[in-house]
Amino acid sequence: MIEIAVTAALVFIISLIFSMFGKGGGELYLPVMLTLLNIAFYTAAGVSLFLIFLQSISMIFVYSQKHKLIDWKLALLLATVVGTSSFLGGFVSEGIPALYLKITFAAFLIISAILLFLNKGMKIKLGKFGVWHRKFGGGEYDVHILYLAVPVAVAAFLAGMVGISGGGLIVPIAVLLGGMPIRIAMGTNTFLVLASSSMGFLGHAAKGGVDWYLCAVLGTAIIAGSQIGSRMHAKVGEKSLRLGLALILTFAALWMILRVLVM
Repeated sequence: MIEIAVTAALVFIISLIFSMFGKGGGELYLPVMLTLLNIAFYTAAGVSLFLIFLQSISMIFVYSQKHKLIDWKLALLLATVVGTSSFLGGFVSEGIPALYLKITFAAFLIISAILLFLNKGMKIKLGKFGVWHRKFGGGEYDVHILYLAVPVAVAAFLAGMVGISGGGLIVPIAVLLGGMPIRIAMGTNTFLVLASSSMGFLGHAAKGGVDWYLCAVLGTAIIAGSQIGSRMHAKVGEKSLRLGLALILTFAALWMILRVLVM
C-alpha cells in the first residue's frame, strides 16, 4: 500500500512537469512503476498508456481553450497515422522479450534528447511539394507533411510497443523536419498523445490484460498533475522548454539503462 502511495505521488509530480511540455510522461511512469511496484513490464506498459490517455484528455482542454495551441486540422491528419501505428506496436509487444523492449525504450529516449538539444534553426530545407501552408493562431507557418508521415509512424509504433506516447520524439520531428513552431508542435501533440496512448492501450489490452486497480488509483494523480502543469506552459520560455524536456528524457533513459544492467 505504501508503494502505491509513493508511486501515486511521483506520478503526480511527473504529470505536472510533462504536461508543461504538452506530452505524456510514459518515459518516467514506466520506470517508476517497474522500480516501486512488483508488476511485469507488459502490465506496467499497459497501465502507463492508460495514464497517458487520461493525461492527454486533461491537457487537451487547457491547450485548446486556454492556450489555443492545437492546430486541429493537422492534428486530425497526423492522428490517423499515430493511432494506427501505436495500436500495431502495442499489439505485437507481448511477443517481444522485455529486455529488448527496455533497450528500445532507452534508445528512444536518447534519440529524443539529442533532437531536442539541436539548435531550433536547424530545419531541413525542402521544396514546395508536400508542403502545407498553415494559418493558425494569428500567424503562419509551413509544415512538410510528406517528410513527417514515415518518421511519425515509426515513432508511434515504437511508443505503442514500449508503453509511452511518443511525444518525446514526435515533437522534435515536427519541429526539425516539419518546420512547426515548438509551442504549436507541443500543443498539437496533446491530441496525438490521445491517439497514440488510446490505440496503444487497446493493443496491450487485447493481448496482455490490464490492472484496472492501478489505473484507477494512479489515474487520479495523473489528472490533478496535468491540470496544474498544462496551465503553467505559457510561463516557460521556448529555450527552457527545449532544454528542460531534453534533460528529463536523458535522465529517464539513463535510469532505464541502469535497470537493464543491474537486473
